[in-house]
Amino acid sequence: MLAQVHGEPQNSDSFRKLCCGCVRKSTGKAKKKKGVFWGIEVAETLRWHGWELGKETIKHLTLKNVHEKTQKLSYRCPSTRFFFTVFPQPITLSPGMSLTLPIIFRPSEKREYEDCICFEKAEGEFCVTLRATLPRPCLSFPAAIQLPVCAVHDVTETTFPVRNVGDLVTMFAWETPSPFSMIPDHGTLNPGAECMLKVVFQPKVAALYDVTATCWFGGEEKQKRPIQLKALAKYPYLRVSVTGEKSEGVQPGKFQDVLCFGSVPVGTTVEKSVEIFNMSVVDAPCRIERAKDPLLQDHVFSCATSHGVVPARGKMTLCIRFQPQTVGEHSTDYFTIVSAGCLLQTVLKVVGSCKGPLVSLHQRSVDFDWINLGESLMQTLKISNVSDVPAYYQFDIDVRGSIFSLDHPCGVLEGKTTLVLKVTFRPTHPISYHRRVVCLVHHQEPLYVDFFGTCHSDTAKPAILQARHLSWYRTNMVRGLTFYPPDILSMMLKDGKLQMDDKGALMLPPEISQDKPPKEYIEANSMTEYFLDGVSSDVALFAPHVSVSPREHDFGCCVPLDKVEPLPLCVTNHTKGNITVVWTLSHSSAFQVSPEICDIPPLKSSAFRVLFHPTQLNSLYAAELEGFAFYKVLRHYSNIEENATICPSWCLTVRLRAHTYEAEREHFIPQYILDVPKTFPAVPPNTDTYCSMLLLNTGTTLITFSVNQAACPSVLVKPCSGHIVPGSHQIFFLSTHPVNTVLQQHILSLQLNSYPGHTKEIALRSCGESLLLLLEGDGNLYFKPVYIGASATQMYTIKNCTRLPMAFTWKIPQSDSKLLSVSPTAGILQPYEAMAQAWTFTPDTETKYLLRAMVFVRRNPDPVSPKSACYTLRIVGEGVLGTIRAQKEHLDLGNILVGDTQSCSVVLLNDGICSLKYILNVEQLITGPCDPKEVCSDPLALELEQSRGTIPAGTKASIQIKVRPARRLHYTWTIKYAIYSSTVTDLASTKEEWQPLCCVAARGVYPTLGIAGACSAGSASGISTLHLWRLFSLDTLNEYLERDPAPTELTYRVPTRHSTCLIPPVYTPLLLDFNFGAAPIGSEPTLVMLLLQNKGVVPLEWAFLFPYDQKMDMEHWAEEAEFSPHELHQMRIQDNQLFSVSPKSGKLLPGQEESVQLSHR
Repeated sequence: MLAQVHGEPQNSDSFRKLCCGCVRKSTGKAKKKKGVFWGIEVAETLRWHGWELGKETIKHLTLKNVHEKTQKLSYRCPSTRFFFTVFPQPITLSPGMSLTLPIIFRPSEKREYEDCICFEKAEGEFCVTLRATLPRPCLSFPAAIQLPVCAVHDVTETTFPVRNVGDLVTMFAWETPSPFSMIPDHGTLNPGAECMLKVVFQPKVAALYDVTATCWFGGEEKQKRPIQLKALAKYPYLRVSVTGEKSEGVQPGKFQDVLCFGSVPVGTTVEKSVEIFNMSVVDAPCRIERAKDPLLQDHVFSCATSHGVVPARGKMTLCIRFQPQTVGEHSTDYFTIVSAGCLLQTVLKVVGSCKGPLVSLHQRSVDFDWINLGESLMQTLKISNVSDVPAYYQFDIDVRGSIFSLDHPCGVLEGKTTLVLKVTFRPTHPISYHRRVVCLVHHQEPLYVDFFGTCHSDTAKPAILQARHLSWYRTNMVRGLTFYPPDILSMMLKDGKLQMDDKGALMLPPEISQDKPPKEYIEANSMTEYFLDGVSSDVALFAPHVSVSPREHDFGCCVPLDKVEPLPLCVTNHTKGNITVVWTLSHSSAFQVSPEICDIPPLKSSAFRVLFHPTQLNSLYAAELEGFAFYKVLRHYSNIEENATICPSWCLTVRLRAHTYEAEREHFIPQYILDVPKTFPAVPPNTDTYCSMLLLNTGTTLITFSVNQAACPSVLVKPCSGHIVPGSHQIFFLSTHPVNTVLQQHILSLQLNSYPGHTKEIALRSCGESLLLLLEGDGNLYFKPVYIGASATQMYTIKNCTRLPMAFTWKIPQSDSKLLSVSPTAGILQPYEAMAQAWTFTPDTETKYLLRAMVFVRRNPDPVSPKSACYTLRIVGEGVLGTIRAQKEHLDLGNILVGDTQSCSVVLLNDGICSLKYILNVEQLITGPCDPKEVCSDPLALELEQSRGTIPAGTKASIQIKVRPARRLHYTWTIKYAIYSSTVTDLASTKEEWQPLCCVAARGVYPTLGIAGACSAGSASGISTLHLWRLFSLDTLNEYLERDPAPTELTYRVPTRHSTCLIPPVYTPLLLDFNFGAAPIGSEPTLVMLLLQNKGVVPLEWAFLFPYDQKMDMEHWAEEAEFSPHELHQMRIQDNQLFSVSPKSGKLLPGQEESVQLSHR
């Protein structure tokens, strides 16, 4: 019934059914652990899983002969009735053959079963365990998990498999200690199923973590299995490196990393990069935060990166952008690189300034002299931009309807260029013309130029207007004389009521002016002159001589074209003379004035009508009317008696707009670009602030504009209406007057093309900037206790919290000037700049100090400004005394070999509450059998590793000392200290300030060798000990060995070959004879035994050196060929080995003895 097969077990049908009606269920194959017993390979255990009551289960046990001989064996059936097999019979297995034995399991109850089947051979017996187990839960996962290194407050993770190797559906749940966690932390696994679990490590503290997590699983009876979780957490260390050159003048202190953008053109964007280096071995996540400052509204610095991860030992590039908006403004901001849960912060300071165009006119006036009516004259005007920033410029004049015209009234002036403009004078009436034209420049204050010329006709020849007349006129105007016509002024001059000054201008006589000096004309700031014209604002620099009302008008919708109502225009004469008003009319313009010429009596008004004659529907119309008013008496030069009384004409302008769009027609959609700042430049409260705005017409049609000034009265806009031809632009200037530091919101309504649907809302902000300085620590500076007379330095930060630069100056009371000092004492703080300053505290008495220092801040630049603010810094410190003591007051180094160096450390303790800066001094005392005068000049045998240093409060410091004695004497060193202060700065200080610290003692010694005994043998056996001592001069030798070595004897510390002679020179002052006596030739050698003893306190080395032991080996050619008789004799002794010593060298510890045999034959 048992069959032998090659290879796999036999699958015989004879074993399929052993009992009627019983069907056996074969289980799946499982990997079995096999063993070899005397050449038989068989499984060590046979297991049954997943069995059921009432059913038989068969497993096959395979036996294989792995021996090279045929094997015979027998077996016994299992002892229990639950396992059985075929009836036992002998088994014979040839080499390489296998036999399959069926084992049947028949359970009777639900429990675990175990039995065995035993096999017998001649060599012995072996058994195979039979085991049937119940279904049970079982999970398989690694015993330990090692996670990657992680930064503190970062997260790292890894995964591992969990497999259900049991027979039941198993639920599991994890108990994981912090800072580890499992995802998922619970679940269910079917038999044989597997899932991946994630271990998350999120440390809060830098440490080495080795914790145990527990997995609970099973049904009613829970089982647990641990897993070891290992990880390492480290703090990251980030450093910021600014690429390129650093800015000059960067203040030293807390802000070392400074990114300087330099001067950047207004409106442009410059990008620079910094590198964040991770100096640690862990990845470092970080956040980039801007300094929290609610007062700073417009951030000109920006960083697109808000967070990132810097790889271990790597770097991350951070891009910072700078987009300045206000010309002349210095900008400062701070970015903080935060890592490790806000525990570690690195501050990056960014600075930059804004530069704009710098446009100038080469001349302040253009003089056309005089021409005849009907002629025209052209002059040139140069305009330059010395900056490298392009400039948008515009001459505020409508060249289509003016006497004066320019070929390029507006445009873009590139950096570092000069443009030559052509100005044409084309008069229409024989009068003197003068017009002060403003040149508007975007991001710059306006410029002014005077255009003037005179026109003559056959009948009218007015006085020729010259530049000196303009100068006299302005001086006369300041003195209030220009409201009188020239004829009256001439009469007053004749009557002595007026006089002429040294410049030719008119002035009142001294008796009338009450000896007050006459007023002189001072040219006002161009921005002030531009706005204070009496029209844009209620204030004017000078009262107007002639005024026109209204200065601007919108006809609105003029449909139908032939029913447009004329505009009444009123011109008022504010002078004491008759004036004539002449309008410049262009026959191509749709706007006309009637009458063209009119005389107005003194202090009277005259009415004019503005007629609008549109020619086309659905169109826009805009123009500027120009008129000139002058004293009627100036029509002919013969009416003028004095040149000083000549008064130039006054130019009158009226801006007009209209459109002819029908009700159902939509107005042209304007195509434009608007460049407007968000915030007015910073100024102190109750100060005017200005900014410019640029509107570019990028379309192909005319654009008209109007600003609803009434809707936002807090902002003055000039011009508030007008038109822009295609391809051109309009420059606006805006002004506001913040009265306090409250942020004000302004909304300007800019309507384009006379259509409400084309209204642009412009949001602006403004606020006054008062003097506001932020002191670190709420104005408190605390010093640690400081030793009296010593100094402590601490950094303290102040910050300018405004958008304006400020100058600061520290004032320390005279009584505290010896206690306190600060560096720098004065300086400039740019807007929002923080500066770290070094404060030094030097107490002079043992007490607690409460000191105060004042810092005065004012606007910069304005050294004489009465407006300043004062802040008080409260400084708390304490002057204390302190001492230093040694941990061991007496330090004995024992015996030290002369010439050797021994090191040790002296521990200094500071038990006080202040840090102590110390200086050490050493005094040396040498005692013993010596001449005191001789040893007092010996150099110091004790060397300090450092003679000065600092010991923080409550700590200790270790000082290394080296001792090298030069004599066989007793050394005592006294180490003293002095506290480093303003009175003690070096070793030359007074002796009274040195305090004893500790004593160090040492004894310089030499190795001491002595002969303790001697005896003889051989041919000298009959010599007595006393006689032997005489023959070998042992007493003299011992006496010599007790002495200090001579300097020549200290030449070689270790015996070496040092001579080229067969008989080397002798450096010892003593020569001794070892007399072996006489003996017959061929007799027994003479033997002498000497007992060497180390009588000293240090180990020693000894050696007997024969002449050949001291001779250097030389080449044959270098040796001398001739030898002296003495050398030949020495060579014979050496060759015949007449003398010998055994041993020739050795080492002896203190007190140790060694016997040396000397022989002679």
